[in-house]
Amino acid sequence: MARAVETTLPRRILALSGGGVRGIVEVAFLEAAETVYKRRFGPETQLCDIFHLIGGTSTGALIATALSLGLPLSRIKAFYLEQASEFFERRRWLGGIRPGGVFDSDALEREFRGTVGDILLGDPAFRTYLAIVTKRLDTGSPWIVNNIPTAPYFEDAPDGSYLGNRHYPVAQLLRAATAAPTFFEQQSLQIGPGQRATFVDGGLSPHNDPSLALLKLARLSAFGLNWPVGEEQLFVLSVGAGRFRQRIKPALAEKAWPLQLAYLAMRGMVGDAEEHTLAMMQWLGKSRRPICVNSEIGSLADDHLTPDPIFSFLRLDLPLEEAELKSAGLDVPAGDLRRFRRFDDPGIIRPIYDLTRAYIDAKLDLDTLLMDPPTR
Repeated sequence: MARAVETTLPRRILALSGGGVRGIVEVAFLEAAETVYKRRFGPETQLCDIFHLIGGTSTGALIATALSLGLPLSRIKAFYLEQASEFFERRRWLGGIRPGGVFDSDALEREFRGTVGDILLGDPAFRTYLAIVTKRLDTGSPWIVNNIPTAPYFEDAPDGSYLGNRHYPVAQLLRAATAAPTFFEQQSLQIGPGQRATFVDGGLSPHNDPSLALLKLARLSAFGLNWPVGEEQLFVLSVGAGRFRQRIKPALAEKAWPLQLAYLAMRGMVGDAEEHTLAMMQWLGKSRRPICVNSEIGSLADDHLTPDPIFSFLRLDLPLEEAELKSAGLDVPAGDLRRFRRFDDPGIIRPIYDLTRAYIDAKLDLDTLLMDPPTR
């Protein structure tokens, strides 16, 4: 894996959350971050030259894969602005009852193949370690599929009982990672001789924000990286696709029909998992920009599990709450704000991108936030 900018320390991890068409929010943050690194390291610098491990969930997996391959952010941005509407056109109303999905899964897979071709996860074209989060439906287990050569399951089983990760077609992995139930069809992959497994969107695992999962890849002995810890030695940049608290009216919660109730509860669990990940990352690490987790524990700015934080952490996300946007001098009509919270409406892509760029300009000093801490 060739790298134009190779630094021994700190090791850097980039974690990209799920969020459907709101992935354009992540693109806006990444553009701003890459601009900082270009000033620091030279105009040809890309994010794959800076980060050693890039991983994502759902729409974040698409961006992570493209970045790891060295594709320019301009091409990723064009994917959302120009192509996303092609497969987010509703083809029929299903109500989650008949087989298939509301959106065109075939068009989505064609788009992936047009971008990554028939490349396999073990291809040397990847310029960083890559992790794609998906959920294996038939066993109920999250899969953090990665190209770390020392990781379990990267190579074939000695007895031939399973295929190693290196043989998985990346286009199929991306379909699996984005197969949100009722929206896109589930995806089956061959995982061994005569064995197939069925996968759905990784956002249905605890890792819609994959920060904690990627930290495990970097540190757990099973994966073989064993990167050193310390605020000066390990940096995790986590980027979200829009943050807000899921609320429903009490009357709806009381009288919702079973399928509606199941959807609302599932949606709430994704938010719960993201909140848990944010709390753990800010508790274990030193947050460069602490974010309030909830009213009970605050931002954990001065509360750490260990006397010396084991990594440096930065979460970048767009608040989709009226009060927070107003504090940044951004006045968004309530109707627009409700629409921006959807992840399946391609009509929001351009305006929410513009809103994110305005929020960055108003609230964030990325030159400071992305500065490597001085070594002792």
